Amino acid sequence: MSDLEVGMKLTTNLLRSAALLLTSLAILAGCGGGGSGSGESTLAAPAAIKLTVIDTYGVAVAGAAVEATIGTSSSTATTDAEGVALVLFSGISGNASVTTTRATFVPKNFSTVVTANQVTDLSVTLDRATSAAGGSLTSRSGGFPTVSPDARSMSFEIELVIVDSNSQPIENLNADHFVLRACTPDPANDRVDCVRGAVASFDAAYAPVTGTPESIALIPGAPAEPYAAALMLDQSGSIYDSDPTGARLYSAKAFLDGLGTGDRALLSVFADGAAAIPTQPLTVYSPFRDTGAVSDAPSYYATLDSLAVLVGGGTPLYAALDSLGGQVVADPSLPAGIAKSVVIFTDGDDTTCAGPEACRTRRQESIDLAKANGIRVFTIGLTSGVNFEALGELANKTGGAFLFAESPEQLIPLYGGVGRLLSLSLPTYRIRWTIQTGSAVFQSGSAVLGRVEVKVPSGTQSSFDVPFIVGIP
Repeated sequence: MSDLEVGMKLTTNLLRSAALLLTSLAILAGCGGGGSGSGESTLAAPAAIKLTVIDTYGVAVAGAAVEATIGTSSSTATTDAEGVALVLFSGISGNASVTTTRATFVPKNFSTVVTANQVTDLSVTLDRATSAAGGSLTSRSGGFPTVSPDARSMSFEIELVIVDSNSQPIENLNADHFVLRACTPDPANDRVDCVRGAVASFDAAYAPVTGTPESIALIPGAPAEPYAAALMLDQSGSIYDSDPTGARLYSAKAFLDGLGTGDRALLSVFADGAAAIPTQPLTVYSPFRDTGAVSDAPSYYATLDSLAVLVGGGTPLYAALDSLGGQVVADPSLPAGIAKSVVIFTDGDDTTCAGPEACRTRRQESIDLAKANGIRVFTIGLTSGVNFEALGELANKTGGAFLFAESPEQLIPLYGGVGRLLSLSLPTYRIRWTIQTGSAVFQSGSAVLGRVEVKVPSGTQSSFDVPFIVGIP
């Protein structure tokens, strides 16, 4: 049992003990004591609010802070593993203002009446907080990148997908809303920051000729086409730190909710070593499911809920991808000709290959296998700790897209938007820049990594970054 589970169990036991104590005191006090109302009155026994906190799918929200105030008196509690908090008041009753908060959720405020000798039993639903996000994919126009004869200047195009907090495409942006950041290698980072050369240790700075794009065009989405997507969720030990509230599991439900007629989804998880998942490096929860009556996609919800505590071990990214891709392409239940994809969620890079050069070779093997199987790979990276080079190449070289969430709040819109990317119906921005550097670094076989700052024209979020990678043939 993990430290988190032990803590939650202890909290649950304390809450139950407090509830028993409250009940006992109420019995001893009898029916005497003050009443309800807007004022305060002295009581012979405490009163309490028993609050159950859930999300919009009915799942308990653990670790939510609950504060109730009556007049000038306040009392606080934290929800246990079952989403229950017991807020106690001693000697007062009346109208209580209650605030419930949890990181990555929208705070909820409400009022209730607290009465002497009684437990007020309530429930509240917290909505997940969301914010705009984006992703990158290889430009489908052809003809780029182009490199100057001295290999010190390069023009390239990328396509960006931008969605708002409700997973809807933002289509009113212009060149002023996009800024290419200059890139300088970070000496403390052992990964490539800017320009990847022939060897893993190479890196070089570059700067855009102009920060805003040289050209920009909104490419409309095509008519939606059915797809078969296999979700591959990272269950390695680091997930507890990067996704403590299970936003990835909630987001997967949002993805399943968005399946269209003819679309199919499969759920799988990966981890190794001290992993808690049933089968390493990959556990597949067959079969493919859809929105029909026979194999209803929401039937995966219970499995997703169980994954909240099945966390541990390393990140065998490439082995898991190879295994899952093989199962997808060989699945006899899929209609002939349906587009097949793997959607990977991870907060890190492969922990099984020995060093950057070995990982690059291993990654190319997975890319070649996916292409041979006709599998497009879509990657969703959470936090800046992800390997941008790895996730960008897996996606771009297989015809998929690299989606990036700096925070869990961006996951839900991305999962909501990836379905339209899979169906080819999501519009994208095709954007062109020219970058330059002081030496001949833009060589064949190299790759440029970077970030585009996207300035959102409305809402509370002013801007966010979308990472990309462009290979040089």
